[in-house]
Amino acid sequence: MEQRFPPAPAGRNDSWQVSTRQRPDFQLPLGAWLFDARGELAARAEVKDGRLQLSAKDLGRGPARLFIAPLDERLLQTPPTPAQLQRLGAYEPVLPTGTQRAPLIEIPGQILDHWPFCFCWVRGRVERQLDHRAICGARVHVCEVDRLPWLIYRLPERELYRLRDDLLKQLREPPLPQPDPGPEPFGRRNLFRKGAIGQEVALNPQPLPPAEKLELPLALQASLRSRSAPVLRQALAAQATLIWPWLCGWPYWARWLRCDEVATLITDDQGRFETLLFHNCHGDQPDLYFWVEYDFGSGWETVYRPRIACHTLWNYTCGTLVTLPVADPRVPGCEEEPDLPGRQVVVLGIGPNLAVREVQQAAGPTQGLDNGGAPLGASLEPRVDFSRSALIGAGIPYYRWSYRRLSGPDGVAATVDASSVPLGSWQVMARDVYRHYKLGTSFPSERMGPMPTSGADAAPLPNLFRIRPAAPPAGTEWVVLDEHVDLATTYFDTHALAGAPTTPPWTDDLAAGRYELKLELFDQTGALVNWTAQGIDLRITDQDAPFGTGTVTTSAVPAEHRVLVGGATMGFRMVVRVDNNRCSADIQPVGGTVSPDPLCGFHHYNNAGDTVGLAFDAHHANGFAQYSFSVTRGPGPDIPSAGTSGQAGAAGTNGYVHTGSFRYEKAPTVGSLLGPCSNAAYAEHLQVTAMATNGYGRLSGYDAADNAAFALAVPCPTCECEESDEA
Repeated sequence: MEQRFPPAPAGRNDSWQVSTRQRPDFQLPLGAWLFDARGELAARAEVKDGRLQLSAKDLGRGPARLFIAPLDERLLQTPPTPAQLQRLGAYEPVLPTGTQRAPLIEIPGQILDHWPFCFCWVRGRVERQLDHRAICGARVHVCEVDRLPWLIYRLPERELYRLRDDLLKQLREPPLPQPDPGPEPFGRRNLFRKGAIGQEVALNPQPLPPAEKLELPLALQASLRSRSAPVLRQALAAQATLIWPWLCGWPYWARWLRCDEVATLITDDQGRFETLLFHNCHGDQPDLYFWVEYDFGSGWETVYRPRIACHTLWNYTCGTLVTLPVADPRVPGCEEEPDLPGRQVVVLGIGPNLAVREVQQAAGPTQGLDNGGAPLGASLEPRVDFSRSALIGAGIPYYRWSYRRLSGPDGVAATVDASSVPLGSWQVMARDVYRHYKLGTSFPSERMGPMPTSGADAAPLPNLFRIRPAAPPAGTEWVVLDEHVDLATTYFDTHALAGAPTTPPWTDDLAAGRYELKLELFDQTGALVNWTAQGIDLRITDQDAPFGTGTVTTSAVPAEHRVLVGGATMGFRMVVRVDNNRCSADIQPVGGTVSPDPLCGFHHYNNAGDTVGLAFDAHHANGFAQYSFSVTRGPGPDIPSAGTSGQAGAAGTNGYVHTGSFRYEKAPTVGSLLGPCSNAAYAEHLQVTAMATNGYGRLSGYDAADNAAFALAVPCPTCECEESDEA
């Protein structure tokens, strides 16, 4: 398959003859890469029939660099850097400055002998250091570090002699205990642990550098005492493997270690990554360094980037499994619910369909209603996302929800029935909360609270609930089997409050009204947490529920949602309007000027101008219901002039008059109802639908309906009979 570069940019043209005559049998296709003084790719082209034609953009000032190497598909897909080409063993001819250009580039035979390049299979796994669970969706950066001999040849003389002095010091003096070089260091044995494909490079923390005394060959010891910099460089470069373990103990060397990124990979659902890299078949194995990022929802953050001097895999054995242990507690294992970064509490809403921002908080008649003017009822399930690892790690493992009543059933009154919930008294929501987790092929549940005050799981105070731990007590992961169980942080059972109707016949809900909900945090001693002092960020979503598949952002909550004490946030608060009243629907008998016949349902009329009195009651104690009334002639359709709809207790529509608290009346003419008929039968239907919601949907169980029928008919004419004569 012919391999070609993309079209070159228009610009200055340069042409060379490229010769491989020192090795007449060399037949591999060649490519060339031209870089400007800043190291940016200026042009690339294929050597065809021994000629290289480059059309380069403006190279600017400074020396350009040209590299020639065998072509390969991967080099065509991802343009290499000068450092990569140099490590691969590409040939870099000297380019004269000025207008003079060398017409011939002859590649030395020693270079051609090292071509083509070899592949190196690099594979690894990213896992949590705490429990060795795989980390999915992490971004792994694979970097190739310049070979140590190159570093030695590149060192300024001052640093070269410093390296020599450090080595001589280790020869003269016994090693002293060294501090741990940083998070998750590699041990000395791990730096050199190699094996056949399929073996694993374990990255276990061990103190570095080696604790044993440094031992060097006598020839190298003699060279170390030389005053000649070239002799010293050559000796150290030849014995570079003896220096590797000591670099971690000399941190100043990190600035000389140059790392060039060669691949960026995303871990799969088992935390694995792999790639193929080029290396010179006749040179050293690649020297690799890895670092890891994770996206918690607001962009990539570095979660693993140890010191390069301690964590470079020198002479990496291709195919060896590299394990990267991430200590950052925020990073979740595969299939685990991601944790929030920092110390955050995000109150998402009530159930899946009612976000916090959709519940009105401004003082007034609509406080506690949703944006559609509906109250809340039945069991309310607040959903909250915690920075679980950070809060628990800071000694804040508990939360608690409470409520208090603010008003009477109408949302305004400052008095309530003695048999119902009293005003102003805080009550804890103490219904059990559980979470399911996976254990083999079964799904046990773990109780989150209320926690007992004695025993192994004791909490310091009654009615405290655990912030769900990062990992379950057994098994592999937390799962959501039932969102009512696995996502609710508490249950505000408004339908079970004192004074709420429980069985038919339904009475008015004496527990209805405005309630304040409060979420607080507690430390491991049972002390109430000051959120401001602990740096806990309280947030709500910027979008309405349901949230769908798009990105959901959050913002800090306004003061109306904060429990404030002296300017400090001590918890989250929200006012909700509760109403569990049932609707009632009742269609009244037809009235008006038509003569009633309640027994048979017929109403006689005398002329088309007679009126038909239509009336119905659409009742809801506090008006939180919508009604719809329709009149149908025969098989239909509905008669528009006879129907109406609206909110219970509000003014009527379509000519209906609101005559009582929940009664609506209208008297259309017989002619408007009969249409083309002289006699007709009619069906009446009244539907009263409750507006209350529990965050999952409208509470349709609170609805009511009624049906009725009547008929309009012309009265039968009077029958006249003749008396027969008696015989």
